[in-house]
Amino acid sequence: MAKANKKIVQSDKCTGCGICDSVCPINTKLEKKDDFDHDTAKLAIRVRNGSAVVDEEICIACGSCVRSCPVESLSIIEIAAT
Repeated sequence: MAKANKKIVQSDKCTGCGICDSVCPINTKLEKKDDFDHDTAKLAIRVRNGSAVVDEEICIACGSCVRSCPVESLSIIEIAAT
């Protein structure tokens, strides 16, 4: 899937609820695999140490996590093309 010129960024408002992790389409696709292990899988977003962490290499910046965040901790920003 080709990435648009945008990325997900996070503020310090994150409460670590994990909703972003559960609504991410990349994560959902991986979770359907028989050998899925949440601790070792290359997820687009996950909660670590009480805060969401976005893996920019995997995230497609679709905005599902942004729309689902109950504390509006995540947002999409445009990035300059390189």
